[in-house]
Amino acid sequence: MSQWLIFLAIIPLSSIQLTKHFQVKHRWLINGIAFGLVVAPVSLGLLQMTYIPLIGKLLGLIGLIANLTHGSIGFLCLLGSGVLELNSVISAPQLVIINIVNAVLFAHCYGLIGYSIDKKLETETGASGHMMPV
Repeated sequence: MSQWLIFLAIIPLSSIQLTKHFQVKHRWLINGIAFGLVVAPVSLGLLQMTYIPLIGKLLGLIGLIANLTHGSIGFLCLLGSGVLELNSVISAPQLVIINIVNAVLFAHCYGLIGYSIDKKLETETGASGHMMPV
């Protein structure tokens, strides 16, 4: 079941293509939000791919690194707020709640990064709409 989490990567990939095609003004903001929404579940899905020989080990390593940085934040927030108890086994509904909290937090964080990229690109673009020389 968790291998299907990798298909969530379609959301930011389609967001990149759609914002490029329609030339949206806040392109990086939208792409940052789309990436932040799915980064934690996709990293968990990649972590489960280690059973595949050769390429699965590499995907599992990428998933492990991404899950170490993105998976624990929601758990720690819920642990600190008292929703989860320390030293208890996490059930499937609790894992869903953790991933929802991660989605909200990382959509906000990556959205802010995308917004700052959009603002920087806007200031680099002159009034004529062309890039200014560096």
